[in-house]
Amino acid sequence: MIAYFMDFELETGNSTFFPRPETELLVNKALGLLSKRRNTYSRPCILDIGTGCGNISISLTKYLPLSRIVALDILPTALRIAKDNACKYGVADRIEFISSDLFRDIEDIYEGHFDMVISNPPYVSLEDFLHLPQRVKDDPFIALYGGKDGLDFYREIIREAYRFLRKEGYLLLEIGYDQSMCLKNLLRDNDVYGEIEVYKDYAGIDRIIKAKSSYKRPR
Repeated sequence: MIAYFMDFELETGNSTFFPRPETELLVNKALGLLSKRRNTYSRPCILDIGTGCGNISISLTKYLPLSRIVALDILPTALRIAKDNACKYGVADRIEFISSDLFRDIEDIYEGHFDMVISNPPYVSLEDFLHLPQRVKDDPFIALYGGKDGLDFYREIIREAYRFLRKEGYLLLEIGYDQSMCLKNLLRDNDVYGEIEVYKDYAGIDRIIKAKSSYKRPR
């Protein structure tokens, strides 16, 4: 099935989430943050967690021509689709695709490496999943379900992301409609983050959360 995302036509499959317009806002926010600090991030390194069909990585790589991206997904079939999409748009040489369950397979390789960690993780709670329309339930369960309260993946990403960020690097996450307050609290409880902000989507719903790493890595 073809998904239209930003300016791209991307193949999807049974192992990938079908990209939604809200995620275009996530990409645009990432572009805005990195472009504002062009002198600092002239060649930005970005970690895309849960790349799926590669929509986030491909978009960022096309619009940030000097960027380098590491794209993770737990499903090898999703990575094959993402690689094919990246080849179609001529950016496969600037995206490293790695099969990994969140950060587990990049430990000790990329610590302190990235200017941004970006993700649209599974965030549907059990209660919300039961009431999803069937067209959404057709997406892979693994790409939707975020645990009983929908926050399982956020907890681990927030707990670990700072180790992979450069000082003052960005953590940028797409979030569920009712999760912004809980995620603000999670970020504040981890005192390695600052400048926490929430951005709304086209419908005025909290949809993106941003934080900046304030962790100073020991020399």
